[in-house]
Amino acid sequence: MKTQSISSYVLANSTRNILAKAQADLIKAQTESTTGFVFDKGLTLGSRTGQSISLRKEYDRLTVLTDTNGVTAERMTTSQSALSNIVKGSQDFLSLVTALASGAAEPAVAVDKAKGLMQTATDLVNTSFNGEYVFAGVNTDVKPLGDYDAAGNPARAAVLQSFQDYFGFPTTDPQVANISAADMKNYLDTSFSSQFDATSWSTNWSSASDTLVKSRIAPSELAETSVSANGAGFRQMAMSYTMIAELGDIGLNQAAFNAVVSKASETTSQATTALADTQSFLGNAQARTKDATDRLTVQLKVLNSSVLDLEAVDPNEAATRVNALTTQIQASYALTVKLQSLSLLNYLK
Repeated sequence: MKTQSISSYVLANSTRNILAKAQADLIKAQTESTTGFVFDKGLTLGSRTGQSISLRKEYDRLTVLTDTNGVTAERMTTSQSALSNIVKGSQDFLSLVTALASGAAEPAVAVDKAKGLMQTATDLVNTSFNGEYVFAGVNTDVKPLGDYDAAGNPARAAVLQSFQDYFGFPTTDPQVANISAADMKNYLDTSFSSQFDATSWSTNWSSASDTLVKSRIAPSELAETSVSANGAGFRQMAMSYTMIAELGDIGLNQAAFNAVVSKASETTSQATTALADTQSFLGNAQARTKDATDRLTVQLKVLNSSVLDLEAVDPNEAATRVNALTTQIQASYALTVKLQSLSLLNYLK
């Protein structure tokens, strides 16, 4: 029978091994106490590790969608705010045109108002959010509308040219006083109106795209979350402002002037209605996005609960293990010091 050697070296080495294991266990316990999750998922969960990974991937995917929906919702809120101001301007202009028809407003005042509203509407249509133009369709990096009054603006040049081509003289010619109401009405319904149809608008006025921005608001749901400056409401709004700005104070006789005012009133009413419809369209997109986000929030809570069921640890139990292991390590250090101080020479003394 072999007798095991007993020495201070053997005892010290044994203590060292215990200390190394305790330190490793302490790191795991401290991590679990701090994070609230198991230190080694693969070791702890075993065959259920794949389930945990899948749940976490789905949680991350839905979190990204939720965050994206938040940005999309803010962009649509910015768009709605701009649209509200555009509609307000259109309504104010309708009141002015009505006053113009009754003689309660001066043509020169109306012209100045139309030019001012045109500039304001242009600025609002060029609204941007996070560096992207909200009314540009998918051309988010391109400003939708140019400055109508800027030198060389193609839209204004085309409008003035259409007048000269139709009547045979420019708006500055004294012959404008001889234009009949019937001729003016026909011009406004044909040559002038054609400057605001989809083709001319895209050529001379707008750099926006007809294709709207589509956002994935849920794993299996896409929604159009923008509106384009190419919409009918924007074109009709520009048409009514331009009509008064260019023809309201050029010296027309009363009958022809009344034809302009009547057409401007009709077009402004149409623009206001169309812009309100645009607001409704965007409002529906906002509601869909909110509903999708609410559903995602519920799903995230379920996924989080499932992950916790698999990976969560009892923080109190983890803290107790940390304390126990810390005490064990301190005791091991103290014992090691005692063992290292043992010496046969000291004993023989």
